[in-house]
Amino acid sequence: MKYFFKLIFFLFAILGHAQYAVKDIPESLMQEANAVIRQQEISITLNDFDSMTTYTKMVVTVLNRDGMSAVSPVAFYDEDSSVKDIKAFVYDSKGKQIKKFKKKDFTDMSVSDGNLYSDDKMMVMDYIPAKVPYTFEFISEVKSKSTAFLPLWNPSPIYGVSTQKSTYKIINEKEVPLLSKKYNLEQFRATVKETPGHYKYEVENIPAVSKEYLSPHYTEFTPIVKVALKEFRLFGQYVSVSSWEEFGKWQNEYLLKDIEDLPKETIAKIASLVAGVKDTKEKARIIYEFMQNKTRYISVQVGIGGWKPTPAKEVDKLGYGDCKAFTNYTKALLKSQGIDSYYTIVDSGSSGLDIDEEFVAIQGNHVFLTIPLAEEKLFLECTSQRVPFNYMGDSTDDRKVLMITDEGGVIEKTPAYTTKTNSQKLTAQLTLKEDQSISGNLNEVTQGVLYGDKYELETIEKQVVHSYYKELWSHLNNLNVAESFFVNDKRNIIFSEKLTIEATNYTSLAGDRLLLMPNVFNRLSYIPIPKKERSQEVVLKRGKTFSDVIEITLPEGYSFEVGFEPITIHTDFGSYMAKVEVLNGSKILYTRDFTLNNGTYGKEKYVGFVAFINAITKADISKVVLVKNKE
Repeated sequence: MKYFFKLIFFLFAILGHAQYAVKDIPESLMQEANAVIRQQEISITLNDFDSMTTYTKMVVTVLNRDGMSAVSPVAFYDEDSSVKDIKAFVYDSKGKQIKKFKKKDFTDMSVSDGNLYSDDKMMVMDYIPAKVPYTFEFISEVKSKSTAFLPLWNPSPIYGVSTQKSTYKIINEKEVPLLSKKYNLEQFRATVKETPGHYKYEVENIPAVSKEYLSPHYTEFTPIVKVALKEFRLFGQYVSVSSWEEFGKWQNEYLLKDIEDLPKETIAKIASLVAGVKDTKEKARIIYEFMQNKTRYISVQVGIGGWKPTPAKEVDKLGYGDCKAFTNYTKALLKSQGIDSYYTIVDSGSSGLDIDEEFVAIQGNHVFLTIPLAEEKLFLECTSQRVPFNYMGDSTDDRKVLMITDEGGVIEKTPAYTTKTNSQKLTAQLTLKEDQSISGNLNEVTQGVLYGDKYELETIEKQVVHSYYKELWSHLNNLNVAESFFVNDKRNIIFSEKLTIEATNYTSLAGDRLLLMPNVFNRLSYIPIPKKERSQEVVLKRGKTFSDVIEITLPEGYSFEVGFEPITIHTDFGSYMAKVEVLNGSKILYTRDFTLNNGTYGKEKYVGFVAFINAITKADISKVVLVKNKE
């Protein structure tokens, strides 16, 4: 009998070591996958509103080198939390354990992330495998007295990674009040079990999703569960909120109170700067530019300081701070002159995510200032020392934000830049020579979100600027930017580039003829990869308008022989027009207008979008023929 038990024990040992063999992964999860999440488990135990323990287990089989980013053996903590346990195991392709890491094998380090100082820390391990595939198992347990942030459940977090099984549990036996928001669970046939004090969500066999060009944000098509406590502790503070109004009042009372005092000397200086100025908007502009000239960005994230702004007096004295500090400082400067403004929370980034109105919890990653004038609302990005007054750009435009008013939190929408507003207009006068070189002057004027891509050029070294243009117009051989001059009209938010350029071997020689592409500068070159079975809608986030007018003087001894018929393209995605005209015997005029419309289009229209872009790339390199005059 004892031999029988030994055999059973031996078999269990073998099975235990082989539980993550690559061959056991379902074929459907291997398709288009760089890695497979074999098992993901997040278990949150809420001991009370001011105490929680988070257990995390992540088992990832890495199939190739591109899948290594799916492995993240890191546990974060701070002065209000501690890592109770952390360990990791590595298995070969057959599921045999080949490495084991204990807590002492992890590196304890600060999470600086560009901050001058931060008390956020992490325990992390850097493991480089000898070969792939391999399986990495990571387990951590973190205990925290701050309960403002509960980990969300995202069982499909990375493109190119499939998920075999993922479980999310919340144990809340004291029934601390909480709220939750669920996304896309039904379409993934997730199992949901919600009983008083216990919540469990589970999903299996999620195939890998490839990143698709112009796809929606991943929260729109992957399973997500967000959970937050209505009563929580944030670095020693007890907080209870159930509405955005209450949330704003808490921010005002505990985070924004008594931090707006300024030195009398500064108030007097500001008063002298705006003396005689009657227009409130112009006063705000002067104060904003004073703040920009006085400050520089350095972030300090310590305890509640990670959420509470540095007092205005300190910013005024030292001249540095982060987005919270500068926003509060500008608010205090404006207040000293009787101008009301609101500290405003936003989810910053070009993806344009809204503050979720239905999920009353700490959200966002950035703050700016809103000034509610009678005729319009002004939005001030206080972090940058160079961005124009009342310019949002694609980082904070067109999304819901949370204004902290005296009456509490209020959801507001930032302005959206229109297709016409986002414009780039180029005019050029060029001369083509018989040696096939081309030279001349150009002027390009940019507005809207496109302004944000250009205005930093005036602050960059000349050598870097020239490298920028060489990369931008890489089709121009031996491009030399002989002169560059920039005009940054910050009041009207218009950026102008004035260049003198020359390039060699621009045309092609065919006997006594020259083949010339009159579209010298702005050409579409990237063609999206056609995909017969696209899975997501096509999202064109911001419409844009491009206009080029180029006058070219022909080489001496040459005349225009033949061109191309005017090209016009009209689709739901936008329009395109290109034409060439003969001005006289020695000049031609090339005109190009390209408009890209914003909008969301069905996935079945992606093929049409690719065709639209493909047609433009071909049209952009249309040629005309110049013939040498007979003597």
